[in-house]
Parts: sequence; C-alpha cells; structure tokens
Amino acid sequence: MSTPTVFISYNPGVHFEETLAIRLQTIGAVNGFRTFLPDRYYSSSTLEQETKNRIRQSDYYVIFATKKLSGVVEEEIQFAFENIPSKQIIIIYNTQNFHLEKGAHEQYTEIGFDPRYDTIDQIIQEVVHSLQSQESKKKQNRAIENGVTAFLGIGLGLLALGALESLFSKKD
Repeated sequence: MSTPTVFISYNPGVHFEETLAIRLQTIGAVNGFRTFLPDRYYSSSTLEQETKNRIRQSDYYVIFATKKLSGVVEEEIQFAFENIPSKQIIIIYNTQNFHLEKGAHEQYTEIGFDPRYDTIDQIIQEVVHSLQSQESKKKQNRAIENGVTAFLGIGLGLLALGALESLFSKKD
C-alpha cells in the first residue's frame, strides 16, 4: 500500500500558516507521507511552474487558512481542479476571520472551524465523513483515508492551538 502525496499550501505573508505548513510537511515526512509545499522562491503572487509540478504529483491539496485566500492560493486551487479529484482538495479555515463564498463547497471539501465553539473532535468527524463519502470501502482505501484523516487532525490541532493563543493574547 502506498501512502498518499499531500500538497500543503498557505497564504503568502501569513507567518502562522506558513509555519503550520512547514510543521505538517516535517511531521508527514517522518511518518512516511510524501508532502509538498508551494515554490514561492521567485514570487509569492504568481503560480510558479514548480508549484504546478508539485500539485500534479499530489493526491490531495490541503490548506489550513486563517486569512482570506490570496490570489496565488486561488490559482493553485484552480490548477488543482485539473489534476486532483475535487473532493480531495481540502480547505480548513478559521471562520472567525473570514468565510468562503457560498457554493464553493460543491467544488471541494470545505470545513469551517471556529475555535470558540467547535471542538477538534467535531471537525475531525466532519473530515472523516467527507473522506468516507468519496472513497470506496476497499480496505486499502480505508487505510489511506485513516492516514490522511490523522494527518489532517494534526494540522487541525496546530490550527486550533494558534487560534486559542491569539484569543488569549487579545485579552492581555
């Protein structure tokens, strides 16, 4: 059984998202995932050819967004539609800061998260339900689905920690 390849994106200039993506890439690599990050060496506003190559090689496109999606991230998502099944494009975002446009959830897996009210368990159940509804029930696919769910759960935990930290720092 091969493990899935995951492309992890982030909004340029959003330090927390970039740090989360790098941490997930490291955790994924240690646990046998093949993970890619966007190539933003020459430009953070243009979709680079190397980023396109990395998306083409990926089974999943994932972003944990704390801010509105930037133009280059929207370009990445559009490019991902051409290369990855749409339900394997996963956007988990903090609803305290922004909301995605209505109707977008039909094209990809969209999961809003408000750390003030939602628990990580609730969101993970949403991720599991979304992945199960698209994958066949073959044993191999369930194992891949479980691995991706665990991977996304780690990212969600890091997102929640960052959101909680910012809630507490605002009170000081």
